Amino acid sequence: MSPPPVARPAGALSSLGADGWAAAAVGGGTFTVTGGDQQGTVVHIVENRAQLVRALYGRAVTDTLAQAPDNTPKLIYVKGRIDLNVDDANAPMTKEAYMALCGPTVTAYTSFAAFDADYKVAYNPNEWIKQSLEADGRPPALPQTAGDGSLTLEGQRACFGAQQAKRIALRVGSNTSIIGVGTDAGLTGGSLRLGDATLTTDVDAAGRMLVKDHIQAKNIVLRNLHLSDSYDLFPSWDPKDSFSIATADFGVGLCNRVYDAATNQGPHQCPSRKGGRWNSEYDLVSVFNAANVWIDGNTLDDGDRPDKLDPPVPGWAAPFNVPEQKVQHHDGLVDVTLFATHVTVSYNHFRNHDKTHLIGGIDVAGRYTDGTLALGYGPDKLALTLHHNRYENTVQRQPRVRFGKVHVYNNYSTGALKPTSGSTAVAPDYAWSVAWQIGTASKLYVENNVLEIAQNGNTKTAAQLTFGDSISSTVANQTKCTDAAYAAADCGTYFFETGTLLNDTALVEGDLLTAAQKKGTGSNAVVNKLDATYWVPSASYAYTAQPAAAVKAEVLAKAGVGKR
Repeated sequence: MSPPPVARPAGALSSLGADGWAAAAVGGGTFTVTGGDQQGTVVHIVENRAQLVRALYGRAVTDTLAQAPDNTPKLIYVKGRIDLNVDDANAPMTKEAYMALCGPTVTAYTSFAAFDADYKVAYNPNEWIKQSLEADGRPPALPQTAGDGSLTLEGQRACFGAQQAKRIALRVGSNTSIIGVGTDAGLTGGSLRLGDATLTTDVDAAGRMLVKDHIQAKNIVLRNLHLSDSYDLFPSWDPKDSFSIATADFGVGLCNRVYDAATNQGPHQCPSRKGGRWNSEYDLVSVFNAANVWIDGNTLDDGDRPDKLDPPVPGWAAPFNVPEQKVQHHDGLVDVTLFATHVTVSYNHFRNHDKTHLIGGIDVAGRYTDGTLALGYGPDKLALTLHHNRYENTVQRQPRVRFGKVHVYNNYSTGALKPTSGSTAVAPDYAWSVAWQIGTASKLYVENNVLEIAQNGNTKTAAQLTFGDSISSTVANQTKCTDAAYAAADCGTYFFETGTLLNDTALVEGDLLTAAQKKGTGSNAVVNKLDATYWVPSASYAYTAQPAAAVKAEVLAKAGVGKR
C-alpha cells in the first residue's frame, strides 16, 4: 500500500512568478517556469541530507555524482538547516574520514595536518619555480602521478577531494522546486549542481569535443533558502593560475625562462614573477547545464568559515604570499557556466564572499557532442538576468561575464575598499574590488543599479569601482569564436550602462562605455555599444526597471530569506 501523499506546508512560497530570461523559451517566445508545481507532482518535506538525496534522485544513492537525478515533477520543502557534509548517520564528515575512503593503496597519511604540512613544503612556489617555464610562459602544473606510477601528494589530494565531492555535490534534475519553509531553512556545507556535464579531450570525426555524464535539466526553482559555506576541505594549489613575468625581465641578470642549477639562472630570479592561486571546487549553486532556472529570495554567504581564517601560507615567502594567494576554500555563490542558459537570479542577498558570479567558465567557444546531441558553448548560451539582488561585502564578479547576454538591473551593492595607510577606517574582511567584469565576447547591459562603496582614503574613479577600468576580452579569443562557426557579430564584445547611482551621484550615461572602449586596443577586443542594433533585454522579455532612487528601499525590504 502506498504511503499517503504529503501536504504542502502552510505558507510556503510558490514555484510560480519567474521573469527575465528564465521566463523566455530557449527557442523563442515565452516559458512558464513551474519547477515541480505541476499536475501529479510529488511533495517532499526534508529535514536532513538523506531525505534530500532521496527526494532529488528518487532513491537512496551513495555517490551523488555517479547517478542521474530524477526528472519527474517534485516539490521539495526544506525545514530547518541541513548539513550536507555528513555521513549516513548524519554525523559530520572529517578530512581524515574522506582520506580513509581513498584507502592505504592511495595514501599512507592518516592525519590531514601531516599531509597538509608536507604538501605545502613540496609545492612551495619559491622552490617550484626553479624549473624551466613551459610553452605558455608558466611553471609546470603539479603532476598527479610520479615516475613510478604512484600518486604524488597532488594526486592524493585529488582523491581526497573526489571523495568529498561524492558526498556534498548534489545534482538537481528537471521539474524540481527546492523551497525553504519559514525563515530558518537552508543548506550548508555543500553544492547544488543544476544539470551536469564533463568535458573530455576526445573529439569525434567532425572535430567536436566529446562530453560525458551529459545531464540536461530544465525548469528548476530555488527559493527562500539560506545557502552557506560550500567549503572545499582539500583545495589545490595551481602554480599556473595568474602567473606572469614581465617580458623585459628576461635576459637581465640571472632572470631566464630556462632554469640552470649550475649557474642559478632561471625564472626564480625574475623580479616581476608573481601568481599562483589556491582553487576550490564548489559553488553554492552551479548552473552547469540547465535552462529556465529561477533562483529567488535566497541568502547566500560563506557562513561561519570566512576567508580571513585561511590566509596565505605563512611559510611561503614573497612574492607568493599576497592576499590573493589566501588558501581559498570557497568558490562561487551562483555560477552559470558550460551549457547553461535562460537563468533569472532575483531578490537574493549575497554577502560576505569573494567570487560571487562567474558567467561562462572558459574563454574559448567550442562545439561539443555527447555522441548524439550537438552542443555549443559560446554566444548561444549563458543568458542571465540579475535583478533586485543585494550585494553586501562581496568582493568581485558581480557578475564576471563571458559570451552571455546578461542583464543587470535594479541591484543594490554596499562595500568598502581596503583602507590606505593614512586612513583610520577598519579593514573590511571582504574588501570591494569590482562590480561588473567585461570578459570574452560578453554582452553586458547594466541598468539603474545602486552602489555605495566606502573609499577609505582611496580616490578610485567610477570606472575603477564599477567595471575595474579593464576588460578581459581579446582579439585572439574573438577569432577562436568565429572559428567555432559563430557569427562575427555574436563573437563581439558589447557593453552598455545607464542610470547607475554611485555613492549618491548619478553617473553620466556613456561615460563608463567610453572608459571601457579606451581599453579595447591592441590585443584587446573592441568594446561595442550594446543597443538595439545587436540586442537589448526588451527584445527577449518584458520588464520594468525601477528608477535608481527607488532601488535601495525595494531591495532592503524584499531581498533574502523570509522576505518574499
